[in-house]
Amino acid sequence: MAESSSKRPTPRKPTKRKDAKAPKETKKAAVKKSAAKPVATKRTKVSLPKKTATARTEGGQGATPKSKLSVSRPSASSLNPKKALARKKAEKQDQKSVVNQPRERRERYQRGKTVKLAVRVLIGVFVLAFVSLVAYLALRNSSTFEITKVEFEPTEHVAVEDVENLAHVSAGSTLLNVDTESIEQSLKKNPWVASATFELEFPNTLRVIIQEQQIDALVLMSSGTVAWYLGENGSWIEPVTVSAAEGQSVNDAALAMAQDLGCLLITDIPATVAPEAGSQATDSSIEAVQEFRAGFSDEFSSKIVCYRAPSDENISCVLDNGVEVSLGSADDISQKERIVESFLEQHQGSVVLINVRMPSNPSFREIDSENVQGGDLISDEQTDAQ
Repeated sequence: MAESSSKRPTPRKPTKRKDAKAPKETKKAAVKKSAAKPVATKRTKVSLPKKTATARTEGGQGATPKSKLSVSRPSASSLNPKKALARKKAEKQDQKSVVNQPRERRERYQRGKTVKLAVRVLIGVFVLAFVSLVAYLALRNSSTFEITKVEFEPTEHVAVEDVENLAHVSAGSTLLNVDTESIEQSLKKNPWVASATFELEFPNTLRVIIQEQQIDALVLMSSGTVAWYLGENGSWIEPVTVSAAEGQSVNDAALAMAQDLGCLLITDIPATVAPEAGSQATDSSIEAVQEFRAGFSDEFSSKIVCYRAPSDENISCVLDNGVEVSLGSADDISQKERIVESFLEQHQGSVVLINVRMPSNPSFREIDSENVQGGDLISDEQTDAQ
């Protein structure tokens, strides 16, 4: 008995039964456990329910039913950004097209109205032109506008009698069919007539306006006191007698006359030149002078008061300061001008004669100087011949 009382029995360990169920966790334990270990979840879109109309009760009072949160799962397109962006663009384009539809309809309507208006205007213009043409053809040869009176105001060198003798208007001509071109050509038989314009004064008056030929140069023949007016169109106008005062040379008198007219003087024209009123001046010496005038600068040409033209290879000119320039033939014109200007600048006030016949070997003569600079001396005989 003593042995049995000293030994304590070994406590048995509780054994787990395989089929025993684990005790259920309480709500609080579950909440703590879930808070301790967060679980990764997908984001969901939570949309709050819209307010609904109150329900009427028997007592007349409305009660809003309680709303529950609705959870919508993301669509497949929202998970793909590219597809979502493309979808948004498509929606915007659809909205834009819907918005622009009224504007496009208005624009189409306006374009249609503009086209219709343009067509109507064109039709109106065509009809008006057709009516005007018919009226013109009907009145063109009608006696209603037959010319019964020609008016003209005389000019300095063209008298009324000249126009009456030259301006032939055919019998039966009207203001609508008169041949003004043939009348102008007939008036140009007078060398002072440069051109003519016409004004129609309905119903029966034709008015003629004459533009006179402008004098370009006074051309003095090589002998005698006869000079000719040369027009701007290069045609001879008419002769004039140069009257020299006592003790005055014919050349000086002709120069004074040209300066009064505001034109150029050309002297020493060969006796073989025989001008005719209204004809073109085609002599070689006159043509050489015109070539020099066209080749010189305007500034240099303004200094020239006279040309001497005994032949086309022996042209010379006199400047407004009295210096004579031997030019020779009409070639190297610009180079000759530069040489003359250079001599005038270097020997201002002392040079009296410049020779540029040969631009490669020019020369000049100074007052009271027997020396020649830059070339050969031009003899008095050569100067007189020029």
